[in-house]
Amino acid sequence: MTRVQKISRRYARFRFGFVLLAVIFTSAAVIFAQYPSRSQISKDGTAVLLEDYASLPLSSPTHGGSTAGTIDYKAQLGRVTSLRSEPANAPLAGSRFFVDDQSSTVYILEKATKKFTPYLNFAEIFPKFVSNIGNTAGIVSFAFDPAYAKSGKFYTVHTEKPDLDGSASATNAHLSALDLKGYSTTPVVNPPAGPAHLESVLVEWTDTNIRNSTFEGTAREILRTGYDRNHPMADLVFNPLARPGDADYGNLYISIGDGAAGETPGPSHTLPQRLDTLVGKILRITPDINLRPKDMLSPNGRYRIPSTGSDPNPFISVAGARGEIYAYGLRNPHRLQWDVQSKTLMADDIGVHYWEEVDIVSKGGNYGYAEREGNEQFFVNDAGKTGSLMNPPVPFPEKDLLKVEGINDPVAPLYPVAVYSHREGDSIGNGFVYRGKLMPQLRGKYIFNDMTTARIFYADFAEMLAAHGKRDQQAQMHELQIMYKDPNDPTSHGAKRRMFDIVAETYARRGGMPPPDHVLPGNGAATTRSQDPAHPEAKLDPEGVAYGGGRADIRMALGGDGELYVLSKSDGMIRKLTGVVTPPPTSRRGTSSKETASR
Repeated sequence: MTRVQKISRRYARFRFGFVLLAVIFTSAAVIFAQYPSRSQISKDGTAVLLEDYASLPLSSPTHGGSTAGTIDYKAQLGRVTSLRSEPANAPLAGSRFFVDDQSSTVYILEKATKKFTPYLNFAEIFPKFVSNIGNTAGIVSFAFDPAYAKSGKFYTVHTEKPDLDGSASATNAHLSALDLKGYSTTPVVNPPAGPAHLESVLVEWTDTNIRNSTFEGTAREILRTGYDRNHPMADLVFNPLARPGDADYGNLYISIGDGAAGETPGPSHTLPQRLDTLVGKILRITPDINLRPKDMLSPNGRYRIPSTGSDPNPFISVAGARGEIYAYGLRNPHRLQWDVQSKTLMADDIGVHYWEEVDIVSKGGNYGYAEREGNEQFFVNDAGKTGSLMNPPVPFPEKDLLKVEGINDPVAPLYPVAVYSHREGDSIGNGFVYRGKLMPQLRGKYIFNDMTTARIFYADFAEMLAAHGKRDQQAQMHELQIMYKDPNDPTSHGAKRRMFDIVAETYARRGGMPPPDHVLPGNGAATTRSQDPAHPEAKLDPEGVAYGGGRADIRMALGGDGELYVLSKSDGMIRKLTGVVTPPPTSRRGTSSKETASR
């Protein structure tokens, strides 16, 4: 039997019938983005030196405005998710970082002493604040206003549970320097379908003295959005290229997850593709309502929507659409970042069961979810499978077009510029185009990570730019080898290590007590042994070494000097990438003798 005959027999039963079969055989454009059977990302010999930078104070998640009490050593020990520098013209920008612990506190970290000073404790200010109901709850992110050096303004996102008893009004009982005379909550913007059990809250803060380590000033609620159970309002960024007088100056970009709607069968499945809701989107708003007074005022009166001039938002004139929307069709774009040199905005979008992706954000772009994931079709009514995993496999359409309500013509979705499967990990972290000085060999590379496994990858950013909008032509990815300078071993000058093990050992050293058969708290499909008796195998890395269970839960951060930091929630650590080094000869498992012994 010939290959063509085999293909014909394979698809003869396919539900779309002979018309689609004719297309398959006559068009080379119809292809499968085949889900890989094994890992496809390997180390290419590039090794980076990793050094400890600072240890967060131990903390535990809070609930309903309760302040932190006894440390839960069975959970993550310091849930650091963001480290950010103040704008360069701020008076103390060179000497400190702002760091958030998702559990409740924004800290100031002094670079010279590595001392953490509590700056804002959200559990003490917001009575319905919660951070113990999942990986994404608590303090989610923050951003400095471009005029922060003069205005003292910055923005935060946090999670609240509206059905908790008591008032939703903020309180300054524990922070008398916080002036709440002008603070009031805004009406929640819930999605038009599906439940909304939680709320994301965007707050503008104005610190009247940014030369000390305490907050003294006011707060103003900007926006409150409802969501079901996960994927909240996420990251906040301003365009670093915009200057006063530019059309994009003072505009805040906000990524909002879909609340897990897209993976849920029923009416909520289409929410990321709908323009009448904020979930599954990237928004662009102007918090300062006096900046461009001709622009549209938001329904709650707290911000404006870019709607006039040379750069209005893309769906202002679409009937029924939310004017705030800048891009759509995303699942959980939990981190955004600008590359100044290429003038590019990127989003790291966490997938469902199979694909993780990096997207270049285009104004008005549709990124396909919840009808696409990675390079494949997504079928929510079949356990969230992608096209190549269906039985029989579903061939990709010759012309990929999606019907979007409110837009007359079908829309071609945009594809990721870097993508990896769950053979590699299961939850993309975030990354940055490296432009720093310590690792000149990696300049122009996009360095990013998988949160669960703690693998750190890189791709050539020029390849990513060239791949924009093209299916199945993503940039090639490589894994960085980690050389760890262990402060607990004075003889260590940078031993070859696995990042997951570094986090696990530090977690244990700081008193962490993971569940049985785990080395770290939490679960991850890529690291944790399945409870299914039919598949009890330990989860292995690409070199065949077992992870041991749990989540390292790492993210990347970029300092004001352009250098990269690695943040890990499970052990509450901040580490820094300090150079590119030559690794020792690779053993069969790619580990040092010390690492092998430690397992």
